[in-house]
Amino acid sequence: MTEPASSFAGVGDRFPQFELVDLAGRSWSAADLVGQRTILFCFASWCTCKEQLPSWQSYWESRGRDFQMLAAIFDAKGAETAAPTVEASGAEFPVLLDTTSSLGAAVGAQLVPLGIFIDAEGTVAMADVSGTFEIGDPRVRVNVDRFLAGEVVEQPEAGEAMEPRALELFAEGVIAYQAGDRERALELWRDGLEHDPDNFIIRSQIWTLEHPEHFWPEVDRAWQEQQLAAEGYDKPLP
Repeated sequence: MTEPASSFAGVGDRFPQFELVDLAGRSWSAADLVGQRTILFCFASWCTCKEQLPSWQSYWESRGRDFQMLAAIFDAKGAETAAPTVEASGAEFPVLLDTTSSLGAAVGAQLVPLGIFIDAEGTVAMADVSGTFEIGDPRVRVNVDRFLAGEVVEQPEAGEAMEPRALELFAEGVIAYQAGDRERALELWRDGLEHDPDNFIIRSQIWTLEHPEHFWPEVDRAWQEQQLAAEGYDKPLP
């Protein structure tokens, strides 16, 4: 069963209710984020941010797994591409399968990777939705260490929230894709992108369906930059 997160989660708010299943088949909800500090890392199989998984595994191990490490993979294709991506990384922590990017929407994100810190009461302590959350970045590492030590963390700059209608159209497209209607899914996603041109979760999902060779087994950023120019998008690739 997959249910979207119920409402926007800002710093100081309880993480909203959701129901997702991880790649091992276990069901998760907001109740599972209570009782210990949690770091939630959100990524995608079509993003170079998937390369962070081994680093998060190493960090988790270095601390003796003294916190709840949790990841979520955003991929409309589901386990078809998500499972091989995670298996290749060697990550042993739970990875939620989020085909509609509902957790990203819950914290107002258009980009991956995302980093969310949730305290033992289930309250959001930090949400980095800038699309630059990287465990190898010393600033991020310091923030992670501070959070796990119970200290005040630095709040990153806020990103742009996903436009509500774009989110609806993206979710409808996922349903169409999972029902076997690829063309309808693309139509809905393109409509969603018209509502929210800066949304790279939607844009990348379109690309991966139409040009999978540029995303597996390696992500080709040079091709993405060329494609952006061809589509008339004048901002840099995130």
